[in-house]
Amino acid sequence: MFSSDKKTATLDYDRAATEFTADDVDRFTDLVDLGDNYEFITVEIPALDASGVVTPYVQWDDLIASDPVPVHALASDATGSYAHATSSGAGGITVIFRIGGMRYLRMYVGADQAANRIFYIRGFNRMAYGT
Repeated sequence: MFSSDKKTATLDYDRAATEFTADDVDRFTDLVDLGDNYEFITVEIPALDASGVVTPYVQWDDLIASDPVPVHALASDATGSYAHATSSGAGGITVIFRIGGMRYLRMYVGADQAANRIFYIRGFNRMAYGT
């Protein structure tokens, strides 16, 4: 397995300005650069205000103003897709998300937060490139 260093994503609930068109400072973390393209991420989710759905949002570049999008994966029967998400209230859980070879991402929480939240993220691939 090949993995990135552990990265920190901060949800700064009192951030003064939005960074991209659909930004919500109470719900999105800052932009994280994993350092390379990864198929999966492991995310340590902190305690949250109210149980909120936590979803990785990815983007193609490192521009702060770029609009991130949620990751959808085709279901195994190819009749639909689903967004990768999990719920967390008490925190203290670690979740693996498939992000499809992306490098830049933000974490999104489906409920407004009233305090700063720190997410720890590590990207990983199961195989080396070209194998």
